[in-house]
Amino acid sequence: MYVNYGSRITTGISELVYDKLLEDPELAPFFVDVDIDALREHVEDFLGVVTGGPDIYRGRDIRDAHAAYHITHAHFDRLLTHILAAAHEVGLEEEDTQTLLDIIAATRADVVTR
Repeated sequence: MYVNYGSRITTGISELVYDKLLEDPELAPFFVDVDIDALREHVEDFLGVVTGGPDIYRGRDIRDAHAAYHITHAHFDRLLTHILAAAHEVGLEEEDTQTLLDIIAATRADVVTR
């Protein structure tokens, strides 16, 4: 997937998603006192890795990184809606959008802690 979209799928989606998360009244509180620029870089690397790009993910283990946040299934579902919107905004094809959502959805058990 990275071959087809390049940085649109990493930088583009990461930037759009975090813009949306920071405006979302239910999700924005998770990002108070968080270095958003550093977080975006980790997410860009993660997206690059899972979509076949040249990136190397150097962030924390995904389960450890989310353990203290008490994230619910409803929170995770809201994240997926923001990822879907961002994927459409950067021009991902429907099949690739669904593949990306499936990849992110596979992390649910590691991210949801409540």
